[in-house]
Amino acid sequence: MRQPRASVRDGRHAGRKLSAAAKRRHVLEVDSVSRRLPGGAALYEEGVAGGSPILLLHGVGGGAWSWRPQRAALAASHRLYVWEARGHGAASRVDDAGLADYYVDARQALDAVAAGTGRPAILVGHSMGGLLAIALACDVPASVRGLFLVDPVYADGAAGYGHFGPAAGRVAQFLCAPVLQSIERDGAMSRAISRWMFARAFANRARMEAAWPDQRAQVPLEYPRMLREAFGRPEGFALRNFAGEISQPTFLLEGSLGGEGARFPELVAALRERLGPRFFSETIGGGHYLQLDEPEAVNERLARFARFCG
Repeated sequence: MRQPRASVRDGRHAGRKLSAAAKRRHVLEVDSVSRRLPGGAALYEEGVAGGSPILLLHGVGGGAWSWRPQRAALAASHRLYVWEARGHGAASRVDDAGLADYYVDARQALDAVAAGTGRPAILVGHSMGGLLAIALACDVPASVRGLFLVDPVYADGAAGYGHFGPAAGRVAQFLCAPVLQSIERDGAMSRAISRWMFARAFANRARMEAAWPDQRAQVPLEYPRMLREAFGRPEGFALRNFAGEISQPTFLLEGSLGGEGARFPELVAALRERLGPRFFSETIGGGHYLQLDEPEAVNERLARFARFCG
């Protein structure tokens, strides 16, 4: 994977007309940043000293807050490493970023965990973080003990990364340009759309409302390239048949909101054939933000999987 093109700096939004919410700093979820990674990402460390390591990888627009129930449940039994990508949470501000940049950030976090513990970690990834976890398990398998994937994004390059082909993707980008501009400056259109989309990621309205202030702190958007890539292919990140390379125990957990069954049946079939009894797949009630929507169910399965991995 190539090195990121996105520059990292503070004060990126000087001169822009921003909403009052956008003028707040992003949420500092943990008391202190254990370390600032070279690319600008933040890595927090908490839990039992010497415990088996777990690295938590959030999705686009998420942060350390995305894992609050899991951190509370696992801190007494594991050493937790909580990652925040550049442009998220308390990590460095950026001009722009895409999937390749976030891969670099996640790789640096995993390298730091491996260097600090001398042990492979269980990677827990949500959405984009799930795809990054899969890629890391393939690229540095000795550093990964297992994969716990929460409603992940997945692509192998056969049909592109987003939902559109190259030509349709360019049309979609053109049509969505006003929305992207509003998102970048946290305009009224952006605020309405972001709340609507976030609500659709939950079945439990009360839990959505509890998490919404954390999501609102992630403004203005600092990674429009990541959204543009959703209409085509990521720049500088080579999609491939990751499912054909995974060798670690894997648990794929998906939410049923919006449809029944696995969203990636080919991935499930490939992993079941490749890993046999070391592969677990389950769809439970809940939305895309499953770890916040149904935290007890996710925590129980994650704890069970951690015991299985040893």
